[in-house]
Order: sequence, then structure tokens, then C-alpha cells
Amino acid sequence: MAAPLFYLSPLPVVIAGIAFSPLAAFLAVMVAGAGLALTFGGAALFPYILGLGGPAFGLSYAAMLARPDPAARDGLVWFPVGGLVLIAAAFSTLAVAVTLFTLGGGYDAYRAATVALVEAVFSSQGLPQGSLGREYDPSVLGVLFAHALPGLAATTIMVAQLGCLYLAARAALISGRLKRPWPSIATFRLPAATSLVLAVAIGLSMAGSILGLSASAAAATLVCAYALAGFAVVHAVTAGHSARFLVLAALWLTALVLGWPVLAMAVLGFVDGMFDFRSRLAAGNGPPAANDR
Repeated sequence: MAAPLFYLSPLPVVIAGIAFSPLAAFLAVMVAGAGLALTFGGAALFPYILGLGGPAFGLSYAAMLARPDPAARDGLVWFPVGGLVLIAAAFSTLAVAVTLFTLGGGYDAYRAATVALVEAVFSSQGLPQGSLGREYDPSVLGVLFAHALPGLAATTIMVAQLGCLYLAARAALISGRLKRPWPSIATFRLPAATSLVLAVAIGLSMAGSILGLSASAAAATLVCAYALAGFAVVHAVTAGHSARFLVLAALWLTALVLGWPVLAMAVLGFVDGMFDFRSRLAAGNGPPAANDR
């Protein structure tokens, strides 16, 4: 239970920011940081502010931003869901990048540590060389793991942040303290420039350096953002169909169990960003409300 509770720890801060005020969220972060510093020392304060408390405050603050617009629902246009997804991606990438750059020894030391970790895992499991069907090369697996780990860590943090944001908003809605209308999540879109940022991040991730590892974390979070957009496409195009529940349940279960459908959803989300399938299919239903974009 330690891992789920760790990733859910920002939830009270997000609830304070959405259901009450940004000041309440800020005070919650300060109290939590002070408690950690007093209990575990000052070294625990910076990781909490960077990886948990700060993102929780930032997401809750952004979620409640609005600007006047007479044409919008209730006369206000609220901060878009797509923007919140990208903010979570940025926070997650920043946390991983700062962690990588603060490691002593640089990229070579990091790669050596991952090779040692792979060797330790195989030796602890009693797996002999060649047990994978080919000659076991810990250096190759270590390099692959070194490049994959930042992306896995960043996407895990991103999903946890968005999960806390969703749960906090639901809690505020149920308690009657949610000030913004509940957005239509199935209609959220990513800005057009996201594809350019993704291309740059993928290019930089090829570099064998800490910068390359940080860029791989950014690329992974943007792929995750496009995957969420792809799921939103499926939710939107299946609206009103009798088999919608079965289709969505099968899609989410296979994505959780197999993993590869997430990449398919990322491709769908990327293509939808260029051709706007949802607007084409819903042309007869009128444009989405300003709060839903």
C-alpha cells in the first residue's frame, strides 16, 4: 500500500485548492513540507515541493482559472482540460529532469548504476545467462533500462497527478464546492504546437546524456497526453451507441493489461489533432461549449 498512498498524498492539497482557495492549497503545501523537514530533515523538503506539493498547488490553481466571455457558459471560459494535461506533463518532466541533473557522476554513472541494478535483479532471481533465449548482456539491458526509466517515472507521476486532480474535482463536485462547471472531458484537445514540442523532445532524446534522458521523459509524457486524447476520441465517437460500455470497458482493460493499446490511442490522438475527427462526426450536434475546449 505504500506506493498508492505515496502517489495519492497530494490529493488533500488539490482538494484544498479546488474546493476552497489557492491560499488553502499553499498553506497545505507549507504545512506538509514543514512536517517532512522536521521529521526527516531538510533534504526531504525540496523533493516534496518539486515532485508532489508544488504540482498539486499548480494544477489546482490552474484548474480554477477563468476569464470573462459573454458567449461562454455562465459568462466565463475556464482553463481548458488539455492545458491541465500539459501542465501535469511539464511538472512530471521537470521533477525527473531535476532528479537526473542532481545525480552525481553524470550519465556514465547513471548508466553504470542501471547495469548494476539489472545484474542484481537477474542474480536475485537465479536467472542464468542465456535464459532469455540469447546471450545475456547486462550492459545492453542496462542502457535500454537507463533510457526507459525516466519516461516510465515521468508518465507514472503525470498519471498520478491527473488522477489526484480528477478525484479532488469529483470530491468538490459531490460536496457542492466546485465553482467551475464540470467539463466534457471527452472533448478536450491538445494545442497544435504540442506535436512540434514532441518532435523536438524525441530528437533530443537520442543524445546519450542527461539532457537526452530528460528529453525522453518529456517525450513520454507528451505521448501519454496524446494517448489520453485518443481515449477521449473513443469516448466521444461512441456516445449514444448501445455497445458503448462494452467497447470502452474492453479498451481500458486491454490497455491496462497489455499496454500496447496506449500507443495506438496516442496515434489516434495525434491524428485527431490534425484532422479533428470529433468535430467532423459531431457536426450535426453543434459546436462544443467554450468551457469544454
